[in-house]
Amino acid sequence: VVIKLSVTSGQMQFDKVELNVAPGQLVELVITNPDTMQHNFVLGAPGSLAAIGEAGDRLATSPTGLAQAYVPDMPQVLYSTKLLEPGQTVTFQFRAPATAGQYPFVCTFPALSTVME
Repeated sequence: VVIKLSVTSGQMQFDKVELNVAPGQLVELVITNPDTMQHNFVLGAPGSLAAIGEAGDRLATSPTGLAQAYVPDMPQVLYSTKLLEPGQTVTFQFRAPATAGQYPFVCTFPALSTVME
């Protein structure tokens, strides 16, 4: 399945709040960033949104934060992208988790995780 996701320019949010796929399905995600700032995409384990967001925010003060694209190194992070520059589109594939559930996705650029979920 191919899913197109975009950052809503100037609104600090994605254009979709939910992505629906079957367990174990191969997903091709096409993410576009028409905004004026960098954004990433992080898919987390169920119930991990707050922990991932807080860890991403802490990377703002880490010397490795930018090199990590503000993606925390933690087992709850299932998939992530690099930082997308303004105007950039990235396509990547991943296999959806085998267990059905609600898997949060978020941008972990510092201070955005609470608004871009």
